[in-house]
Amino acid sequence: MRKENIVTLVDGGEEKKFKIKQMSATRGERFIFKLIMLLGGQTQVESLTDPYALLGSISSKPFDKVQELLDDLIGCVSRVNGGVETQLTPDNADGFIEDSMTLLQLRAEALKLNDFFHLGEQTPLTESSADSVLIKRKG
Repeated sequence: MRKENIVTLVDGGEEKKFKIKQMSATRGERFIFKLIMLLGGQTQVESLTDPYALLGSISSKPFDKVQELLDDLIGCVSRVNGGVETQLTPDNADGFIEDSMTLLQLRAEALKLNDFFHLGEQTPLTESSADSVLIKRKG
């Protein structure tokens, strides 16, 4: 079962509830590979474990590639209003969200929930013993 979180954020002076849902395995895998390719296989572990640092690390990359990742993240979010959930998309988000910082917070929440780079665990992407590793941890 996919993990879900309900978050309440103040947007446009009003408290709004959103449901953040974990990506499916295949969607998550595509996201990870798009991110690794965008970063050229080089990044610091801090940016992988801090959602805001990760979003900042892609800020110097081509906008169309960054936008793909941002759209993937907003696809994890639904607006919850009166028990009705509405899936957010890049096309309808402005109908539910007034402040661009709210979008950034929701994307950061989606990154946190998906936990792509499990802290403290060795994975094929982070094993320091591998010679040709996509992402290396410091230390």
